Amino acid sequence: MLTIFRKIRQALLTRNKFTSYLLYAVGEIILVVLGILIALQINSWNQDRQNRSQEQQILSQLSKEYRSNLSQIEDKIEIRNEVLNSCLSLLQYKKQDPATVSGDSLDAHLFRISIRPTFDPELSVSNELINSGKLYLLENLELRNKVSAFSSSLSELKEEEVAIFNLTEERLIPFLIEHYQIGRMMMVLLDDEELRAKLTMGSLTEYQNMKDLVPQADFRPLLRHPDFEDYLLQMISFTAYTNEQSEGVKQKIKDIIASIENEIDE
Repeated sequence: MLTIFRKIRQALLTRNKFTSYLLYAVGEIILVVLGILIALQINSWNQDRQNRSQEQQILSQLSKEYRSNLSQIEDKIEIRNEVLNSCLSLLQYKKQDPATVSGDSLDAHLFRISIRPTFDPELSVSNELINSGKLYLLENLELRNKVSAFSSSLSELKEEEVAIFNLTEERLIPFLIEHYQIGRMMMVLLDDEELRAKLTMGSLTEYQNMKDLVPQADFRPLLRHPDFEDYLLQMISFTAYTNEQSEGVKQKIKDIIASIENEIDE
């Protein structure tokens, strides 16, 4: 093709047809420019198709990540609700005749209020997108902003979880150790498969016979102690507020999932 164009140019110059040559040259330039523009457009289409393919893969990965996080935070909320119920049950035990209180039931409630559930989200896909600069592949700007801001939205929930952890570790458990024999209380986990599942713990069947080695302690001094009620009320306050924060995070996760699903091709 270039050889043909060269011969045409030479023929026009030989015949001194400068005007025709000039028009031809302009036409040739236009053709070259059009060729470049078409090539750029084709390349742009190909790049856009690749980006959209990558976006669908990323959306699928994000969907799995945030659905896993939703399941986890729902489990943690449920565990905290059980903590609240156990606190209320123990407050009721303080008012009952100790002879009517079941030691096994009391131990189960004591164990539950000593649990310190924390929300530990899986954010490997989100962090990779942010750190690698590939977040731009998400065309939906609103979704992009939600994914980018999610991690920073967890700070208040983390603060409340730390407050519960410190209350439990530094005050409640030392108090229980001082005023009660907690050995049998700690054996509750051996019998509660559902609770172990929520805490992502495996089977402990080989240790179940250990419960029989721990005698039931006298719980009456614990129930009569005035500070015990204070600890229970603090635990109720801290746990209820933490669950309120968790519900807010849960809603953010559900919003992200809904936005992802709207962008995934059928």
